[in-house]
Amino acid sequence: MDDHTSATSTSDIGQRPSPPRRPVLVMAVVVACATLVVGLLVVVGRGTTVTPEEHGAVGDGRTDDTAALQRTLAALEEGDTLELRDGAVYPHAEVLELATSGVHLEGNGAALLATRELTSAVHISGDDVEIEDLTLQLETSTQRFHAWEQMKLRISGDGVQVRRVTVLGAAAAGVYVGNGAGDFLLEDVVVEDSRADGIHMTGGAHDGRVVSPVTRRTGDDGVAVVSYLADEAVTARIVVESPVVEGTTWGRGLSVVGGQDVTYRDIDVRDTDAAGVYIGSEGDPYFTYGSQDVLVEGGRVTGANTNSDKDHGSVLVYTGNERTGAERITVRDLQLVDSRASASWDVGVLRGPGTEIADVTLAGLTIEGGPDQAFWTNAEDAVLLTGSTADGRRLPDRGDR
Repeated sequence: MDDHTSATSTSDIGQRPSPPRRPVLVMAVVVACATLVVGLLVVVGRGTTVTPEEHGAVGDGRTDDTAALQRTLAALEEGDTLELRDGAVYPHAEVLELATSGVHLEGNGAALLATRELTSAVHISGDDVEIEDLTLQLETSTQRFHAWEQMKLRISGDGVQVRRVTVLGAAAAGVYVGNGAGDFLLEDVVVEDSRADGIHMTGGAHDGRVVSPVTRRTGDDGVAVVSYLADEAVTARIVVESPVVEGTTWGRGLSVVGGQDVTYRDIDVRDTDAAGVYIGSEGDPYFTYGSQDVLVEGGRVTGANTNSDKDHGSVLVYTGNERTGAERITVRDLQLVDSRASASWDVGVLRGPGTEIADVTLAGLTIEGGPDQAFWTNAEDAVLLTGSTADGRRLPDRGDR
């Protein structure tokens, strides 16, 4: 998980004047009574295509394009398209912020290359921004950071849509959706080698869809929904469809650590440091809200919990915060294959001291390999286990709801 400690700062916009904006010609046909009048209407400053090269960018992967990129972003107006050059690599040493609403960013396969990890973020603060076919890359990462300036792609605007964006290296989270951002879409997003979570949704982010994300070798959770008490906002109504998590060097595969109405569907999680699926609440030092109305449905977890210092198994529901808990949690129709054999269980439901946990349903789980004990709980009154097997043997049903 990630926390955040400071607001994003950006460098001053350079002094080079912007080139004149290209006008768009619109033909207008006006019909008055029986007479047909054809006129030519010139509309200036709407629907313009803007390129970084017009503002001095080189895009050769060596020249620092920070100032030119800042000028380009500052020149955008609602309705514009920012078009990057096919194959270009634009190095930047400072945070880049796209603050204009209603803008389309067409990457054309180009890359924005951050050369300084402390200020490596690309921040989308405008509303209704569309981004597609873009690579966001960090040149060098030396350690894990936590501030907004280090989130590789930070989204704080509403209605942002991100398609076919690849993040290669991040000093903190690969994609960070927070600050109350709503109605967002992440589709076909790939994150590799982030220091923290691959995709991190927090800070009251709401009403979002994440479709076919892929994370690889993340420094913490692959895809995470998190709600910190300090933010005074619960992350809610998030649907994650067909996520693929290919290894974590720390943390879990898919998690809900404070969240409401969250669904993960058709999952493929492999080779995680801790649990493949983790749901609940946490105390010191994170202090999160609880988790309610969470569904994890369909798919497979393979090779979970490789780290023997963490006793998680494949699936763990855990409440660790006395002020919050977990309720109405459903995990069903999963294959759980070859988690660490020395773990204490493959599926666990743990109620921490003084915490609340209720209405946990585990149904249709198929366990193959892994620990000798397929299931364990210290909250029998809270759990319904039904229709599940371990190595071909039917597990006894538990609970009565």
